[in-house]
Amino acid sequence: MNAIALHVVVRLAAAAVDDMRARYDFGKVLYALRRGAKRDAGAATLRMLAKRLGVHASALRRYARVSETIAPAEFSWLIGLRTPRGAPVTWSHVELLARETDAARRRVLTTNVVSEDLSVRALAARLRRRNPPSGATGFES
Repeated sequence: MNAIALHVVVRLAAAAVDDMRARYDFGKVLYALRRGAKRDAGAATLRMLAKRLGVHASALRRYARVSETIAPAEFSWLIGLRTPRGAPVTWSHVELLARETDAARRRVLTTNVVSEDLSVRALAARLRRRNPPSGATGFES
């Protein structure tokens, strides 16, 4: 890779990591708001914030879920990883990884995402295999 291309990859990776840190930090605030408010008040506050920010409330709930599920030390480790192309794990990967409640399993999945350069779709498939939808027995063909 020539020097200019490498510089661009490094800058884009740094920007992506900054964006993920901002979402994670915002998620901590959102989680604290939800936890500290009564259920209806917390939901109303979230909807109002989403409207003001021009995003769907479900996006803000996902930010909170990531911050609630993934500890700060694990998050720092996760965003420091790079694929063979030099790219960090994406926020969409992080949101999916937060669905796995077992931290050890999440670490293995994260390592797989990076080493195999897994797409979000491929990661989702691995998560579904481990956690079949409710009602599924695992014996379906």
